[in-house]
Amino acid sequence: MKGLVKFEKGPQGLELREVAEPIPREGELKVKVLAAGICGGDVHAYHDTRYLEMPVILGHEFVGQVVETCGDVGDFKIGDWITALPACYGCGECDYCKAGQVTLCPQRRSIGSYDDGAMADFVVVPAKYSFKLPESAKTLQEKKIYALAEPFCCIVRGVYERIDVKPGDVAVVSGPGPMGLMTVQLLKSRGAYVIVSGLPVDAEKLELAKSMGADETVTSFEELKEAVYRKNPYGANITCDCVGLPVSLANCIKVMAPLANHLQIACWGTPTVEVDLNTMFLKEANYITTNSTAVSSWEIGMKLMEEGKVDLSPLMNMEVPLSEWKEGFEAAISRRKFKVVLLPDNKFDE
Repeated sequence: MKGLVKFEKGPQGLELREVAEPIPREGELKVKVLAAGICGGDVHAYHDTRYLEMPVILGHEFVGQVVETCGDVGDFKIGDWITALPACYGCGECDYCKAGQVTLCPQRRSIGSYDDGAMADFVVVPAKYSFKLPESAKTLQEKKIYALAEPFCCIVRGVYERIDVKPGDVAVVSGPGPMGLMTVQLLKSRGAYVIVSGLPVDAEKLELAKSMGADETVTSFEELKEAVYRKNPYGANITCDCVGLPVSLANCIKVMAPLANHLQIACWGTPTVEVDLNTMFLKEANYITTNSTAVSSWEIGMKLMEEGKVDLSPLMNMEVPLSEWKEGFEAAISRRKFKVVLLPDNKFDE
C-alpha cells in the first residue's frame, strides 16, 4: 500500500512510499481510509518541531471503513464506517486511562507520531477507541466530514469539559481559523454571545464566522474593546486564544472580566512566550489549557455532529489525492485553506 512516511529530519525526509499493509492485533480494526486531514501537528512534523518515532506514517484525523477485525472488537463489524481517537495506545492501568482521559497517560502512543497513521491506504486502530459514524451520514461526501471529527472533539474538550459556559456569557474567540470557527459553533451551542477577533486580511474568514453563528466580528483591538464592553461593562466572561501568538493572548487578557476564564486552544510554537500576566493576576482570572481529547469528548462531539448542532462542511474546503500530498501540505502551511484532506486511491460504494 501507499503511505506518507516521515523517515528523517528535514522536508526531504517526508515522502510517499510503498509500505506493507498493517495487520490488526487482538481488539483492533483494520480500516480502509477514505480521507485523512492535515493537522497543524502534521505541519510541525514536516518542519521537525514535534517529536516523532521515525519512520512513521503521518495522519491522525481520518475516516474510513472497517475491512478486517481481530479478536474481541465489541459490536464493530466489517463494513462499518468509523473514526477514532488518535492516542490509541496507553498503559490501560493508570488513573487517566481508567477515566477515559487517555491522552494524559504517561505511556500514551498516538497514531501518526508513534504508531503508523492514516495518511495511507489502510490504518489499524483499537476498537475501544473507535466511533461509528451515524446512519445519517449516507454519501461519501457526508462521511468525509468525519475526517474533521478529531480536531472538532479537541475543541469539544475545551468548551464542554474544561470550562463552564453559561447562557449569555460574553465570549471572545481570537483567530478565525478552523479551530476558531469550531469554537464559535460550540460556544453558541452553549448559549454564549460570541465576538470573533481577526485582522483586516481575515475578511473572508470573518464573514464565514458570522455565517457559522458569531454575533459580532472585529478587526482591531480597539473594535474588540468596544464590542466587549458594550455588551458587558465588566469585560468578557470567556476568552479563547485560537492563534498561539503572544499578541492574541495579551489582547484576550486585556478584555477579560474579573474571575473570567481564558481557554488556551492554540499551542505555542515556542517554549518561551512573553506576555504580561499581571492583569490576569489582578483580575483573579483563570488560565485554562485544553489539549487533545478524552473518550467523553468524542461521545459529546459525535452526538453534536449527528444531531446537526454544528456544521463543519464549510471548513473542509480542499481535497487532494494522497499522491499530491505536497500541494495539500503547501496549502495547509500557507493557511490558504481551512482544512485540507488527503484522499488515498481507495474505492468505496456509495
